[in-house]
Amino acid sequence: MNAPVTYEVQGHIALITLRRPERRNALNTQMSALLSEYWHRFANGPERVALLSAEGDHFCAGVDVTDASKEAWRGVPNVGAKIDKPLISAVQGWAVGAGFTLTMMSDLCVVDDTAQFMFPEAKLGLFGGITASLVSRIPHKVAVEFLMLGDPLPAQRAYEVGLVNRVTEKGKAYETALDMAQRLADAAPLVLQTIKRATLETLPKSPAELAYPQMGYLTAIAQSEDFKEGVAAFKEKRKAEFKGT
Repeated sequence: MNAPVTYEVQGHIALITLRRPERRNALNTQMSALLSEYWHRFANGPERVALLSAEGDHFCAGVDVTDASKEAWRGVPNVGAKIDKPLISAVQGWAVGAGFTLTMMSDLCVVDDTAQFMFPEAKLGLFGGITASLVSRIPHKVAVEFLMLGDPLPAQRAYEVGLVNRVTEKGKAYETALDMAQRLADAAPLVLQTIKRATLETLPKSPAELAYPQMGYLTAIAQSEDFKEGVAAFKEKRKAEFKGT
């Protein structure tokens, strides 16, 4: 069985691809876990730039409600993993809900003229909170209308409000994004990393963006071997031998 998300390396570029086209690349538990793994791999590896794309006619239909991860936030770049290097997303067709969030949290976004963004969470009665920071990326009232009404935002309008960098003809988004990725891969890595860190620190973050990483740290403590050792030592009235794991 093929993995629903893959990580390939082309020179200095990490190619991360959603490969579940039969479900419009809707994010299930396995995909969220793989994305989390790959963001950490990219952040700590030698690749200089990452390109996120998807197989099929659509980028991502959002979270798969039949198999949704309880920690889907871990699969969101710059939230589930701190990334100092550039990330580009290439989008065709629909980018809905969590799929939209992936593109919003990318540093650059290239779409073809079939692309449509939508955030229907208000109609479904759920909200993860990360996309609240859309108001710091595009005009405030445009962002609020998009988030609250849940109406589609087509490619050209997304370009006009500054949500995407380029609009290409159908089927050309990946090619254009790959060319952009290569240009970034040829640039000075330390400069790009410094630009990314500085811009992210300048950009206001939603409460959820700030909270989720802290929750991750606390969860890690609660699930650690040191926690188990501390409880055992207390019960056995002895000094705990912590190992930092």
